[in-house]
Amino acid sequence: MRSILLAATAVAALSVAACSQEQRADIKDGADSAASEVREAASDIKNDPDVKDAGNAIKEAAQDSGQALKETASEAGDALKDASADARREGKELGSDIKRETNEAADDVKRATDGREETKPR
Repeated sequence: MRSILLAATAVAALSVAACSQEQRADIKDGADSAASEVREAASDIKNDPDVKDAGNAIKEAAQDSGQALKETASEAGDALKDASADARREGKELGSDIKRETNEAADDVKRATDGREETKPR
């Protein structure tokens, strides 16, 4: 892009150098007029209510999206904490159940092997 601009500037400079004073003034006036029209068009776009409305709508949509994302992330974090607490509680209950059942099984083995007739399994 820069090389194209540089080449165009060089061609314009060489063209101006080869022109008469009157032609140079015409080229300058044309360039000034074109620049003025570009500035005016840019100003019209900048001040266009529809463009401003579109910019405001984009800004509001971005804010709404950001807020929704923040809320969703917060809700996901809360759900993860709840699930973690449930898993921890269920793990403790399972550990207690396993311990109780293991103790009961050990008691059954002791009774079955203590040599007493009344404690033998049937």
